Amino acid sequence: MRILAVLHEQQAGDARSDVRRPVDLNASLLMAGTKGIGCVVSNISIAGFMATAYSPVSPGALLWLRVPGFAALSARVMWEEDGRIGCQFETPITPETLIGIVADAPNLH
Repeated sequence: MRILAVLHEQQAGDARSDVRRPVDLNASLLMAGTKGIGCVVSNISIAGFMATAYSPVSPGALLWLRVPGFAALSARVMWEEDGRIGCQFETPITPETLIGIVADAPNLH
């Protein structure tokens, strides 16, 4: 039996190779000229996060993720689909920050 497969080569430095931590974290998104937008972060890594935003957010937008107890984290929206957004941090967060965020967040997955 033959199996057809497609292999994708991962580029060096590809943020998607970072381990994503599933969370269920209430947070807010801040964008220039707007009030905060509520969101629920569903996964996070040192390179970025995925969230459901309560208001529309466009790909390419620069925003700041506000997680209670942590400094605002600058990120760029890479994609949006049905209210879900995928964002890449402008500067990867430290492993210690990631551990702190995940430790404080409920994990319902």
